[in-house]
Amino acid sequence: MIILDNSVLSAFKRLKLLSKLNLLITTATVSKEVFNEYSKQWQKKIPKWINIIKPKEEIPFYSIPVSLSKADISLIRLALELKLPIASDDRPLRLYARELGISTIGSLALLKKLYQSRIIKTRKEYLTYLEKLQEDIYLSEELIKWALED
Repeated sequence: MIILDNSVLSAFKRLKLLSKLNLLITTATVSKEVFNEYSKQWQKKIPKWINIIKPKEEIPFYSIPVSLSKADISLIRLALELKLPIASDDRPLRLYARELGISTIGSLALLKKLYQSRIIKTRKEYLTYLEKLQEDIYLSEELIKWALED
């Protein structure tokens, strides 16, 4: 189980890989705030394997970076409450989550796991998705090199 940020959810929606992501992650969670962000851009519907949960407000934070949105903070709260990792491409969110001991993963690593698990069948298909992912997020040469390693 994992908590999804809108960046990952939207990237996999654009890549038409949400159903394949479900083969890798059987259950995921989003906060109500992330669902609201997603539904503004896409639709009011979200796949059934993704739960929408409102985090408890009483989890305290100290020195929250100003770059974090209300949705980002809701994901941090959920991660602390449920003791789950966060899937996000948002660098400030990932850095702050790691400071709090929350593990994180991004779209690129999830895409690579789909390929390594043979859910994405061919290298050619994987390279096509990798190229399309770069329309959503910036991938440095170092990250692309990592993605191409077996």
